[in-house]
Amino acid sequence: MIKRTHIIVLVGLLLIGHFGFSQKVLLPFDRVTSQDAMRQLYESDSIIHLSFKPLLLDKSGYDTLISRTNSRFTQKKYNSWASRKLFRENLAVLKAEDFYMSIDVVMNLEGGKDLSNTTGKTLSTNTRGVLIQGNITDKIYFRTDFYETQSYFPTYMDSMIASSGVVPGQGKAKSFKTGGYDYPMVTGIVNFQATKNVNVQFGQDKMFIGNGYRSLLLSDNAAPFLFLQAGVNLFENKLNYHTNWASLQTLNKVHGPSGGDDLFAKKQANFNYLSFKPNAKFEVGLFEGVMWERWNEYTGSQNFDPVFLNPVPFLTTAIKSNDTLVNSLIGFNLFYKPLIHTAFYGQFTHGVQGGGSGFQMGTKLFDVLGVEGLNFQLEYNHVGEGVYGTKNNYTDYFQFNQPLAVQQMENFSEVIFIGNYRFKRVLVHFKAALANVNNDAIGTASINNYDANVGYLFNPITNLMVNMGVRYRDHSITGNTNWVYFGVKTNLRNLYYDF
Repeated sequence: MIKRTHIIVLVGLLLIGHFGFSQKVLLPFDRVTSQDAMRQLYESDSIIHLSFKPLLLDKSGYDTLISRTNSRFTQKKYNSWASRKLFRENLAVLKAEDFYMSIDVVMNLEGGKDLSNTTGKTLSTNTRGVLIQGNITDKIYFRTDFYETQSYFPTYMDSMIASSGVVPGQGKAKSFKTGGYDYPMVTGIVNFQATKNVNVQFGQDKMFIGNGYRSLLLSDNAAPFLFLQAGVNLFENKLNYHTNWASLQTLNKVHGPSGGDDLFAKKQANFNYLSFKPNAKFEVGLFEGVMWERWNEYTGSQNFDPVFLNPVPFLTTAIKSNDTLVNSLIGFNLFYKPLIHTAFYGQFTHGVQGGGSGFQMGTKLFDVLGVEGLNFQLEYNHVGEGVYGTKNNYTDYFQFNQPLAVQQMENFSEVIFIGNYRFKRVLVHFKAALANVNNDAIGTASINNYDANVGYLFNPITNLMVNMGVRYRDHSITGNTNWVYFGVKTNLRNLYYDF
């Protein structure tokens, strides 16, 4: 649980005087925004650490990324208020001296069918929400969004939700009418730039460490969680360090204090990432994730351990290696860019208590064969047994019953190919994720997921688009899903339904 003293420290920092550095903004790491943004960052000779996401950028740099993407694909000028709001700008902007705030509507209105399901069930998602973000002076960046959703999913998604109680990557699932789900999701974050080299963040959100489609260290696969983060960069940004104190939840209910409402049992986590980037081409990072048991049904609440506050990487793992109330994950992340539009990446992860390991290898190619907007990605992931947990719900590598790393968790190997092409406002996407899984419940299975879609992008600020496509899933034991869909959405989140 995040301690009150942490919040007091944060408020105290907000009272520090004005230092006069640039406004900051967090770059969304959804697949649409990151396609051209990453291409531009690859082309840069500046030392920018690309593996810890969301990236914290100067607002001027962020505006330049968006502007260059617009000029590359959509050079048309829009003069009327309506056309600017639809194709180019935020819905509403409030400006004053040392204050900037934008307000946008977010949505996902999708309909479809599973052609493999003979019942004729209609599949749909109805998401409405709002996104608010902005800056106060050049020291504070804030962002919050709220999503309210009702959905009807295909059978394989129903099975996952029934076993976990949560819609993957989002919120707790409540029954909605017959066979549907109602679920909210809220995120919010405040970034305070204490000095040129130090920033502090407090909020509830997701993170991603790595350069692949999956992350074996920490990904945005699970629901958002509460955290306090401190970041520092040294030696002209060649050395970056992020340390996080997080409060996670299980779906096990415990009796509230003084006869109050029941609460979900919580656990704590530390996520520490130290990265070194001597030049624009090479980056290496060391990762530590530590899960702390805070409650169980036999002994109740655990006493607070002050070692949880330790910000020094790997010290907690060394001290608590034999502690049954702690579960640690360590690993490293590599990135190498030999050519301006070509990069190789990889990860290694190891469960300290479980003794298992996993690794990732991959490559990204931008503007393939000189074709503007044609990008490829190829990735291989392999994870053995005993990496992410001890099968103890209070120390496993889960948030809200969802894996904090890869959806398949353990005992699997997977090959992923992704192809994207953009021509002006038209986006074409194809993905194949081919996995072999050894599951205790059903034995060995092959699970192949394919996703092909085409979309028309209206507004790159919120990624407002219309799109249609098909998600085809071939499971060697439970059968096939042939999910065709179409809809209108603001594509600002990564959701992983390919399990």
